[in-house]
Amino acid sequence: MSLDLDKRQRAMLREMGVRVWQPMAPVAPPLQAAEPVPVPPTVLTPAATPAVAIDFIAAPDRQQAAAGTFDSKKPPFVVTPQPAPVVARTGSGEASWQVGDALSLYADTVSGDGPRWLVLAETPATAVQAGTFNPFAGDAGKLLDNMLHAARLHQAGAVLLAPLVRRSGGTASDAGLPTAIDALIEQSRPDIVLIMGRLATMAVLQSREVFGKLRGQVHTLHGTQAVVTQDAAYLLRQQADKAKAWEDLCLAMSVAQTPAA
Repeated sequence: MSLDLDKRQRAMLREMGVRVWQPMAPVAPPLQAAEPVPVPPTVLTPAATPAVAIDFIAAPDRQQAAAGTFDSKKPPFVVTPQPAPVVARTGSGEASWQVGDALSLYADTVSGDGPRWLVLAETPATAVQAGTFNPFAGDAGKLLDNMLHAARLHQAGAVLLAPLVRRSGGTASDAGLPTAIDALIEQSRPDIVLIMGRLATMAVLQSREVFGKLRGQVHTLHGTQAVVTQDAAYLLRQQADKAKAWEDLCLAMSVAQTPAA
């Protein structure tokens, strides 16, 4: 898949620690050349990358957003009316995973006629305890915004993000969670689902496979194609895995642009 990245998207990839090289001019292949073998893009980890300005929040409101108290009249996302949060429960009756209210992201820039995305993001319980969830708060939120912009979600038809919170006492393979996710997909009807987070992926897919084996392939959720990747908080701790996350986003973009059979 060929990506025509603009200056902003390249800057976002540099912020994620991913260097994308401009391809050289095509050269005519020699006669009877063997079928070319796909070669992954060269990825370098820069020693120091300049900070990229984050313009998803007006300057006066950034300090509030970082503190989790963002209250602008024109936020970068709006709350989509949803039923009360769906809680998946274990056999003992204790809550395991909670699916929070879905947020509509980039409401001012989505085109309305492109692919519809549903992002299921593994989220710390502390991020939703205040009653108002801001997915773009803090350093992890800035990286998440950069990732979604680099994947061009701000130009999609619609983008919904639902936080997945793991409660104490639960397991990573709760049988009730897929039912809650199916209901959310039925309501939002996305063209593609992006699952972010290792434990969230195992829970949503009801799989005990190691995360590395779940990456790089297309899964199916309630008849909808799904791709998995690491969450932004993890990538802040493990900088070396940002290149793998970019590969996952490229796969998700390719799937989103290809109608399901």
